[in-house]
Amino acid sequence: MGRQKSLVNNVIFNFAKTLSSLIFPVITFAYCSRILGADGIGKANFAKSVISYFTMVAMLGMNYYGTREAAKVRDDREKLSHFAQEMLVINGCSTVVAYLAFVVSLFLVKKFQDYTLLLLVNSASIVLMGLGMEWLYQAVEEYRYIALRSMLFQVVALVIMFITVRDADDVVSYAFVTMLASSGSYVLNFINSRKYIDFRKHGKWHFRGHLKPIFWLFAMAVSIELYTVLDSTMLGFIKDDTAVGIYTAAVKINKIVNSLITSLGVVLIPRLSYYVGSGEETKMKELIKKAYQYVFLFSVPACLGLFMLSDEIVLLFSGSGFESAGFTMRLLTPIVLVIPFSVVTNQQTFVPMGKEKLIIISTCTGAIVNLTLNSILIPRYAENGAAIATVVAESAVAVVCYINARRTLGIREIFSGYYQYWIAAIPILVIGGILEQVQMNYVLRMVLVMGISATAYFGILYLFKNAYFIEALKIVKEKIFNQCNDKCV
Repeated sequence: MGRQKSLVNNVIFNFAKTLSSLIFPVITFAYCSRILGADGIGKANFAKSVISYFTMVAMLGMNYYGTREAAKVRDDREKLSHFAQEMLVINGCSTVVAYLAFVVSLFLVKKFQDYTLLLLVNSASIVLMGLGMEWLYQAVEEYRYIALRSMLFQVVALVIMFITVRDADDVVSYAFVTMLASSGSYVLNFINSRKYIDFRKHGKWHFRGHLKPIFWLFAMAVSIELYTVLDSTMLGFIKDDTAVGIYTAAVKINKIVNSLITSLGVVLIPRLSYYVGSGEETKMKELIKKAYQYVFLFSVPACLGLFMLSDEIVLLFSGSGFESAGFTMRLLTPIVLVIPFSVVTNQQTFVPMGKEKLIIISTCTGAIVNLTLNSILIPRYAENGAAIATVVAESAVAVVCYINARRTLGIREIFSGYYQYWIAAIPILVIGGILEQVQMNYVLRMVLVMGISATAYFGILYLFKNAYFIEALKIVKEKIFNQCNDKCV
């Protein structure tokens, strides 16, 4: 392989991109929830959840497959171009099928007729995601470009939001803003792709060899979608828009925190694919062990912190009308522990290794559990029922992932030193419990709990001489030192 990009830099840029993706929905939701209310937010998110199924069909398993296979030929422009052309043709066909299915559903599903304009606005993402070739930029490890491009479109979307979302009737404007922020940059991806590939045809296209692994990954995507988006869709059908809005407020921050934690490992997919292709098993296993440990390092304190501050977080980011979401959010906090573990195992480890069947076993388990429990619990407990179903389904996925990881990877020390993170996190419960009894502004309470708890948590890990925390600390120090030196020169 040519000059390898720094894995640390890749992590930093991907984390920055995810952080901007955290800040954007926090600002938009905090602003729009106060204007649109639970009902308006519920309408927008129900429409978005519906479109996600058609987007899934359009993309097949392209993001996972494209990243993995393109990473293997990224040093050969001709081979990479040939592969990219084949992917675009397949993606183009699946996008046409998906959009036709969407148009037909608008006429056949009576429920959709009340959301026609919202669905049409969100449907732009069906076309844009296929056009964007995000897998290409991940394969060549262009995380700096991905981060800067995403931030640009989020800033543009924010400006449009403040101009257009002014009263409770501006639900369509809110839907457009969220669609633009998540999918608008894919147009730029397509234009910029000539830097890495040619669109001039190189030899005969061969599609047959791609179809089997793509459909395996599509089956994986379907099962993941069923237990990650199904809750909002079923709430919309069984209950109402307000229930969807309350649930959205409850799950929003949990999902953002999950994205932040798992972003640390997304950059491993092309590098692990390269190690698998070159037979460097020792390096591969060492990288996987690090991924697990960094997930544990951040997921344990995040889970306990969100549990202690659920009411304050909902009040800060959602405002009045969403008070009941605090309890729902507290029910959902265990997913911050289990989802990152499942993501590292399935998407960041088994995908590069070509172990799609193992992924489908775990994700289908989650889909079946989620569908069953949603059907039983949502009619009686609404958003709280959906929360319980989600936690149980995600836990079931994590258990199957653990069994598969032990058998397949042969890594026996997955949870080595895990107890250290839990001991170090105990002050979060103590500090949160004490400050909960003190009369003070809720924002000040949040700041104090997070600040004191973080100091105690990392201080205890330092006393434990936790190898992964020490390594992370060393990397941060080196980055700061290097930047200081650069400015002094």
